[in-house]
Amino acid sequence: MSAVRHFLVNIFCACIPNKPLRKKMRVMLNSDVIGCVRFIKNDLNKKKIGHIKFFVGYQARSLIVSVNNEYVYKFPLRRSDADKLAVREKRIVDALSKISPIYVPGVKLLKWNEKIVRKYEHISGVTLSQMEMDDVINHISILAPKIAKFIYDIACADPKEIRDLKPSASAKPGYCFGWCHGDIADNFIVNPETFDVVAFIDWEDAGFCDFSYVFTADKRSPRRELMAAVGKEYDKLYNKNNCKK
Repeated sequence: MSAVRHFLVNIFCACIPNKPLRKKMRVMLNSDVIGCVRFIKNDLNKKKIGHIKFFVGYQARSLIVSVNNEYVYKFPLRRSDADKLAVREKRIVDALSKISPIYVPGVKLLKWNEKIVRKYEHISGVTLSQMEMDDVINHISILAPKIAKFIYDIACADPKEIRDLKPSASAKPGYCFGWCHGDIADNFIVNPETFDVVAFIDWEDAGFCDFSYVFTADKRSPRRELMAAVGKEYDKLYNKNNCKK
């Protein structure tokens, strides 16, 4: 990417007052969007794509493309370890999707320009950040137990396929310790009509660690209220079962 192009993109984006839109435009203008679309067409064996949306991933790590409400492609940006993260995510998803009480979409790894592109099934619904505050608060009794069960089951799991990804071979599941999705609040998909949690997505940053922070880290409402309720439900499950199946 030429320095001149970067310079012109920065000047153009400086004129956009909306911060999220400015970020999105900067990423798209600095990315090979045409090449991404061409790759998707070839993968789907289609000459035309009817419906396409672009998103910018967390910390601008990736350009995310939703196609026809059927598939989602994640194209890596900037990070030199993007391929390693992609392989790691697929291993974690393959292992934990068998255990999760809530649907976890699979990950398919594709090669593009010597990089790995991740392909996912599109999941219809909304994330917590897209939900109205009152809806979240009014449906905590539905949301909290399901999310707590998910956290508990995943944390108590110790699949042999991914034990080498743990911080040490001797690490064992325990109270608020084990496999954790990482960003619980922003990565579950909810049916906006039934408020059922239909899927958990984006496992790139999942790890085997202390996850007590997920119940208290976010001070923003309605996440604060929801995750506090999830924490209480998790405590009930752990105190009753202590990770014993």
